[in-house]
Amino acid sequence: MENLPTEILGMIGKFIALDIDGNCEKMRRSTLLALTLCCRKFHKIFEPLLYYHLDLGYGIPLTDAHIHLVIRLWNHPEVADWVRSVKLFWYFDENIPVHDASDEDIDEFAKFVPRALNKILMPGEAFTDEWEKCLLEFKMEAWLGVLFVGLTHLERIEFENEDSGLFITILYKAAEREQPFHETPPFPFLREVIAHCQLEEGITEVFLTPFLYFPNVQSITGSSISAEYSSDDGCHLYSHEPPLSVGPIKQISLGDVRMCTGMLKWLRVCKELEHFSIEASLHPNAEVTERRFDTQKLFQALLPFKDTLKFLSVTYDKQYNSWLDMSGGIPVCEDNIPFESFQEFSALEHLTVRHAHLVSFFSHAAIKKPSIGRLVDRLPSSLQTLSVQDVLPDNTGLLTELLMVVQDRSLFPHLKSLELRDKPLGSPVSDDETIPDGTTVGGAAAGLNMALVKEEADREYADTERLRRECEARGIDMQWFMEGMSDSEDEGEVHNAGH
Repeated sequence: MENLPTEILGMIGKFIALDIDGNCEKMRRSTLLALTLCCRKFHKIFEPLLYYHLDLGYGIPLTDAHIHLVIRLWNHPEVADWVRSVKLFWYFDENIPVHDASDEDIDEFAKFVPRALNKILMPGEAFTDEWEKCLLEFKMEAWLGVLFVGLTHLERIEFENEDSGLFITILYKAAEREQPFHETPPFPFLREVIAHCQLEEGITEVFLTPFLYFPNVQSITGSSISAEYSSDDGCHLYSHEPPLSVGPIKQISLGDVRMCTGMLKWLRVCKELEHFSIEASLHPNAEVTERRFDTQKLFQALLPFKDTLKFLSVTYDKQYNSWLDMSGGIPVCEDNIPFESFQEFSALEHLTVRHAHLVSFFSHAAIKKPSIGRLVDRLPSSLQTLSVQDVLPDNTGLLTELLMVVQDRSLFPHLKSLELRDKPLGSPVSDDETIPDGTTVGGAAAGLNMALVKEEADREYADTERLRRECEARGIDMQWFMEGMSDSEDEGEVHNAGH
């Protein structure tokens, strides 16, 4: 290996450094460390890669050694510049154990605190006393916040924690270009922000909002996001005077979003979004939600991206589906209003929506049916993949609409994949979802009811076979995942046999 060109050795090292799977972290670091100890040439090449990714995430216990690391990176900014990726986790209001630290170590930590405060905060700034107290008490989020400030060459950051009032002050300072970010743009290389909270409470929308205003952030992804605190007075960045400059956000992909209305405020400030994926959910302990998902408002918020949006996914998780169905009646109808026409979305290639958001099926008298027209007239010709989630038992209308889409080669020349996925088990189906077009069946007509059910099942099977054959003739990959079936379970059988 020593005879290999430096460029090849660098590629090998980066390949190892980029393998940041948590299961391989110890092996990754030990491999790089072993390489640095081989010879001076290797040390020069591989030492920076030792710092490429810092894993301080869930399951990594923080110790006084990490405090030493923070101070070392502040003392040697050229070393801090080697850090391009970091994963962070803290328990709210918990301390880093320093019982193994010597008295000299404690003195060193205490002497560093004023230096950190002078850089991060202006004289007399609010939270100064709280910051000082938390640093001297070795609070996790305080020291990780100080670490974050020094990592100016970050390209990727991942959070696995709940919110922190201290850490969020740093994020808002960066968004508003306040000290310590008042002289140069903050984190000019940071492109990717990830937030997958490992704790039940999740992480709030307000915690992530400042990243919209970072100069180079292009992607925000995450799960367990709480939108409860996203009221107009909850985040002043939206109404900042003068208006803040928004970064080049291309991708927003969020799962398990609680109290979700569609991240409408985020959409209002983005400019050229290409990928938008959202999954509505509830807090694990919540039984109701005061805010329901509104596809009409979301559609209006997406219109500014009709020339740039390539990927759109709007789904409900199992918990939200269950709550929606148990509510019954009008709430079901309000949440199941189909999207309007996507025909003008000229760049849209991948679309994932629920059955109820694709074609109209409800009949509740209190809800006015939207005039949406045929599906074949509402999809863009650029479409390559169409995925229909939460397919309901009464799906004849859906299959008929999809058949017209598949048959029209001239309108959809790029269509390659059609996926249907049943509504998950455990989601009771409301009357408005099971009884098509206002038809009701009385208890006295049980025999007739069974005959109708059999007739409906036969018609569904015939429609499914017709759709499958048409997809096969056009070379479109059709898959239908049945209720209770995993993605890997009998996938080929579903593909070949239909529903």
